[in-house]
Amino acid sequence: MHLRKHDLLQMNDEWLKRLPAERLLEVSKRLLDDVKELHDRLNQNPDNSSRPPTSQAPWERASEAEGDQDLATEIDPEEAAAEEKMKSAEAGEEAVKPVVKLPSAPQGTDKRAGKQPGSQGFGRTQKLTVTATCEHRPENCAACALALAADAKSQAYTGWDEIDIAPQVDGTIGLLFSVTRHLLLEVVCSCGHVSRAQSWRAPPDNQWEKVELGEWRLVGPQLAGVLVFLGLRMRLSRARIREGLMELFGLMLSTGVIDETLREAGRASFPLEDVLVADIVQAPQLNVDETSWKESGLLLWLWALVTTHTVLFLIGPRTAEMLENALQDGYHGILISDGYVVYRAWKNRLRCWPHLMRKLRGLAESTDRRVAGVGKEMEGLMQTLMDAIYAARIDPPPEGLPVRYAADIARLRHLCEAHRMDAHPALRSVVREFLYDWDVILRPVAEPHLPLSNNAAEQALRHWVIARYISHGTRSEAGSRAFALLASVIETCRCRKASAWRYLGTVIAAARQGLPLPALPAIPAAA
Repeated sequence: MHLRKHDLLQMNDEWLKRLPAERLLEVSKRLLDDVKELHDRLNQNPDNSSRPPTSQAPWERASEAEGDQDLATEIDPEEAAAEEKMKSAEAGEEAVKPVVKLPSAPQGTDKRAGKQPGSQGFGRTQKLTVTATCEHRPENCAACALALAADAKSQAYTGWDEIDIAPQVDGTIGLLFSVTRHLLLEVVCSCGHVSRAQSWRAPPDNQWEKVELGEWRLVGPQLAGVLVFLGLRMRLSRARIREGLMELFGLMLSTGVIDETLREAGRASFPLEDVLVADIVQAPQLNVDETSWKESGLLLWLWALVTTHTVLFLIGPRTAEMLENALQDGYHGILISDGYVVYRAWKNRLRCWPHLMRKLRGLAESTDRRVAGVGKEMEGLMQTLMDAIYAARIDPPPEGLPVRYAADIARLRHLCEAHRMDAHPALRSVVREFLYDWDVILRPVAEPHLPLSNNAAEQALRHWVIARYISHGTRSEAGSRAFALLASVIETCRCRKASAWRYLGTVIAAARQGLPLPALPAIPAAA
């Protein structure tokens, strides 16, 4: 049992002096064990544990650490020792200072963020020059159902302006904006009834509450694709997007309109999720990984399912059901993952060796000599097998790697079995992980052509992990769903060497009219 803060607060010099020698030795042992464990924890970094690279402070990175080492060589050793002694003395003085109770954090209120009900609204003040007009006529009489004649008397009864990006002219660069005035006409039928054209609007959807999808929009589909690209791929906030549009193009859009556009784009892309899943389950290899994600303070997980040309992101709980629901009809290819227990349901899978090597590096750097020795030996055996796999891809040995390196594999197995019930928790955990997934881990030894890492999934998540640090996650279920869908489309377009915002523009344009969505960009022929 570890010493807790309650225990440490009772320990001081006077208490230690009163202890008998045998009790003092016992206390010292417990303190030593705790110090070693704490030192090992402090020594953890992305190179010797499963900690992500973003957890490392900027001043701890390699380039700056090397600069600090060069600077340290110019300092006088005696001055450094004196400074260290002074710091130690100051630390000892601070340790005996009384604990000061900090003031409690202010209590939160029930007031919701954003514009409050009943507050004054603001209308659009920027006047734009209309560059084109589009009339919408009803096709049939709403009363008698007869087709309306093209020359029948008509007039506009309402309409809206749409700002969009005009089609690019060959040989030109840059973006050209257009303003189209859409007019809804009312037409007089021969029966005397006046029929009115209506803009198309998607019916309500319980999965997308407060997210409307339809034609009546200020932001055109291609401009909407640009807003999605700026918000997700460029990781800009709504306010930064608004500022950029104003500074670069002189276009004024409110943050509310930008947010509505991004959510609408998510709903428009929703049918593509089934298409992405269908592509993924047919792939021969699937890389899977997950990272934490906050939804209005609720801890969820961002899942990444990555193949060579398709990427699917999902936001939800870290459970087996989450992955099973994504792969509804089952996945029969090779699943590549880390050691999370959920993935063990798939027998045809591979383990990420860099994850294992980092854990062995952590054992090798342990302050416990016995644990460090076991960690170094296991790390050396795994490195030998890894080098042999890379070499076999170029020049396969005639007898096969399992035969040539049978002694190394047997030694690795012996170390795992010998320390399966070890008293050291970190060593016991690592060797049990090896034993649980023994065949999965060593499968590439018999099949050297198989991948050794899960880098594809980790690299796919890296961009969105940075977005999480900036935005602190999402604020609603619809926002999480929209974020995951749009991120999936963007990453899939990037994998297929296609323009993400242009494709999203075609998707939004089709969805606003209730038409079938365009197919995903084709896989490049060179692939």
